[in-house]
Amino acid sequence: MIELRPFQKDDFQTLINWIKNENDLIQFAGVIFTFPLTIDQLENYMNDSNRKIYKVVYKKSDLTIGHSEIYLSGDTARLCRILIGDPQYRGKGFGEKIVAKLVEKSFNKFNVKKVELNVYDWNIAAIKCYEKVGFRVDKDKVKTIKTNNEIWTAVNMKLEK
Repeated sequence: MIELRPFQKDDFQTLINWIKNENDLIQFAGVIFTFPLTIDQLENYMNDSNRKIYKVVYKKSDLTIGHSEIYLSGDTARLCRILIGDPQYRGKGFGEKIVAKLVEKSFNKFNVKKVELNVYDWNIAAIKCYEKVGFRVDKDKVKTIKTNNEIWTAVNMKLEK
């Protein structure tokens, strides 16, 4: 149904087009980018060898519908920047399939012992998606950011092999 393929320079504009405002960018990427997202920022992003960056392709139509990343650090993989960018594919279970493929790749290809991710506490749909794959909230790891005079709280979720 979906496939993770390497994210490449010719995918930059699709990702840029999906990010409509600063809040969308922060929800998607935290604070590693600034709005508006640019080609220069994405080129720098791709230079980190610990990042395994993928576009999400809907195999039936060969259409790119999303973006995802595995960030490797020691025996841990962090799932990051997961986005179903094409709105017509949201709410259809693709997020769960993406996360399951990222977890499988993390454990089997990159041979890590633990996979974790951060998600904003108000993003209930994403939290439920991650729980369906087996992630559990780590109540000891919480961080906050300030954006547009609002405080956003990110919770950590983890899954062990």
